[in-house]
Amino acid sequence: MSNPRDDICARDGCRFYVELVLIADMALPAECCGDACRDFEWLRRGLEAMEQTPRTLAMVANLREVGRMLDSRSDPTDVDRLFDFRVTSGGETP
Repeated sequence: MSNPRDDICARDGCRFYVELVLIADMALPAECCGDACRDFEWLRRGLEAMEQTPRTLAMVANLREVGRMLDSRSDPTDVDRLFDFRVTSGGETP
């Protein structure tokens, strides 16, 4: 029997269930409920790994504000990706 907490998004404060992803024709649970929480966690881990400077501390504070906005959603699809990799990488995504 699985732990009910395993079905909840990995982002602290999120209460939505994880999305299912199709891998080898099997629907398997992801870590997060959607693109916004996945991007948030990626950014959080990146900032956590950086040296603490006034600039990174300001970015962490801004990310907390984004977290509060994500916490206020009524549906996990209310907010899409936090940034577009096509723009940041200069290329196309499939």
